[in-house]
Amino acid sequence: MKNQKSKKTFVKKEPVKASVAKPVAHKAEVKKSCVSTLTEKGKIFVGLAAVLILIVMAWQTIPNKTSSYSPALAKKSVTVAKIGNETISLADLLIQKETIPQLKDVDLKVVYTQLLDSMINKKVILNAAKKAGIQKNPDVKRALKEAEESVLVQNYLMRQIDAKATPEALQALYQEELKNFVPQDEIRARHILVASEKEAKDIIVKLNAGADFATLANQYSLDKGPNGVNGGDLGYFTKDMMIPDFANPAFAMKVGEISKKPVKSPFGWHVIKVEDKRKAAAPSFESVAETLKATFAQKEVPEIIRAEREKANVQIFDVMNEGK
Repeated sequence: MKNQKSKKTFVKKEPVKASVAKPVAHKAEVKKSCVSTLTEKGKIFVGLAAVLILIVMAWQTIPNKTSSYSPALAKKSVTVAKIGNETISLADLLIQKETIPQLKDVDLKVVYTQLLDSMINKKVILNAAKKAGIQKNPDVKRALKEAEESVLVQNYLMRQIDAKATPEALQALYQEELKNFVPQDEIRARHILVASEKEAKDIIVKLNAGADFATLANQYSLDKGPNGVNGGDLGYFTKDMMIPDFANPAFAMKVGEISKKPVKSPFGWHVIKVEDKRKAAAPSFESVAETLKATFAQKEVPEIIRAEREKANVQIFDVMNEGK
C-alpha cells in the first residue's frame, strides 16, 4: 500500500495488502505519485491556476461525449421510471454512472437501485424548484450562467487536449519523465504476525530448527489478508510503503535472513524473512498512461489559452489607477 505523501520519483509502487502497510492513499493521489510532475503548480501564474485545476479534476469526471452518447447506448432507451410526464431511461442511468469516477468500472446491476433513486430524487426536487420559480432568482441565474460557461470551457479545452495528446506525444512525455526516474530500493519479504512476543519467539525457534517459513505463516499468522494466507508473502515493496516499526528492521536484514528477535508494531509481533532485494523498475507506459494525460494537459492548457488570447481582440483598461 502506498504512503499518503506524494513522491516526486517516477516509481511504480506495487500494492502490499497487509497489516504492516501504511494506509491507502486516494486513487488519484496514488496515480500522481507514479509520475514526477514536470511543472509545479506554484510556478504556474495565477491567471491559469483555477483553469488548470478544473481541467485536471474534470479529466475523468466529465464524460467523453463520443463514448457516452454512442449509438449502442442510444438503443438502451427503455424507460425505467416516470416522474409525471418525464421519463428516465436505461441510457440515462448508464450515462449518469459514467460521470461518477468511482462507479465507472462498477457493473450497473450493483448500483442500479441507488442510482435510480438518486436520479428520481433529483428530478423531483428539480421540478419543485422550477415550480417555485427558483430559476428566476438573479443569483441563481448568475450561478447557472457561470456553471454553463465552466462546462463549455472545460469541454473545449479537453477536446483540444484530446487532439494533441496523441500516442506519440504521450510516449515522448513518458521518455522525458524516465530521465528523472530515480529507482528506489525494494525488498521482497514474508512475515508471520502473532499476538504475543512469546509466540513469535517460539516460531523463531521452529524456523531455526528447519521449519518452513511459508508453512508456519499459513498456520500461525494473524494476517489473513490476500498476502497473509500466501505463506506470509508481502511481495516487493519500498521502505516508505510500510510503517517504520516494520520497514526499518526489514530493510536492515540480508537476503535469506530471518529476524533474530520478534519485531513489534502496533499490529502485534512479527517474524520477518527477507527473500530478495532489488532496485525498483520504472513503471510501464501503459500503467501511467492516464497520469501522463493529466500531466500533458497541465502543460498544454496554458499554450491553448495563450493561442486563443492572441486570436481574440483582448483590451485591458487600467481602471484601478484612475483618479490617482
